[in-house]
Amino acid sequence: MKKMVNNLIVEMTSEEVKAREVEEKAWADGATERKKNNLRDTRKPLLEEADHKINTLADSGGDATAWRKYRQELRDITKAADLDNVTFPTKPS
Repeated sequence: MKKMVNNLIVEMTSEEVKAREVEEKAWADGATERKKNNLRDTRKPLLEEADHKINTLADSGGDATAWRKYRQELRDITKAADLDNVTFPTKPS
């Protein structure tokens, strides 16, 4: 394995290769959690909106069932089997 040092390509030592392999494994092992965190970032404002709608409907005596179902589907989004192809639920009308 090679690395760049002062604009020169040089061979890495066996210790450097091992350290690099450990870094690469740690990065690969964290892929699922990074994907979930990205989903959580996207989901956060949607959950806040759902909470607001549920509270508004509850305060006015309306039926918040559809919004509660939507909110639970949002919460479950990180349990998707394929985190690369997640479909967010549709907001109630």
